[in-house]
This record gives sequence, structure tokens and C-alpha cells, in this order.
Amino acid sequence: MSRIAFQLLLFLLPFAAYAVWLHFTDRGWRAPERWKGVPLVWLIAAGTALTLGSLFVLALTSGGSTRAIYVPAHMENGVFVPGKIIEPDQK
Repeated sequence: MSRIAFQLLLFLLPFAAYAVWLHFTDRGWRAPERWKGVPLVWLIAAGTALTLGSLFVLALTSGGSTRAIYVPAHMENGVFVPGKIIEPDQK
């Protein structure tokens, strides 16, 4: 699953949970008046919090070493060498 689809799924998760809750409490999840007002604000806030929280966790848990060195793309003997990240022990 791509990152965008995963983020969209996390955003829509509170809406799906609310629809399931309405369905099982006999209030009818298709009733338009149940989707207006304050619950909608809380659902958007919860979806946004889940999405931003997952992005925060992703930023903290992924990525390379903080000591890595970036070598930008350059020309070497007329040949294009793409940019790369070199770990300190790979010099």
C-alpha cells in the first residue's frame, strides 16, 4: 500500500468507526442529520490527528544515519554520476 493510500486510510478511519457505531446503535448510519454538526468536526480532528501522528512516527523511525554524507550529482570524466549518500564507514 502506498504512503498516500495509507494516510488517506488513517484519515477516513474515524469516519468508518462512526458509521459502524451508528449502524450498531440503531440510529441509522445513512441519516444525514447524524453526519452534520459537532460529530463532523470531531471526526475531521481525529482523522487529522491520526494522519499527523503517523507522519511524525514515520519521520522519527525512518531515514539514514545522521552522520551520513550526501555527495551531489556531478560529472566525472564526461560521465554523469548520480547523487548518493555515503555512510561514514564506507569512504
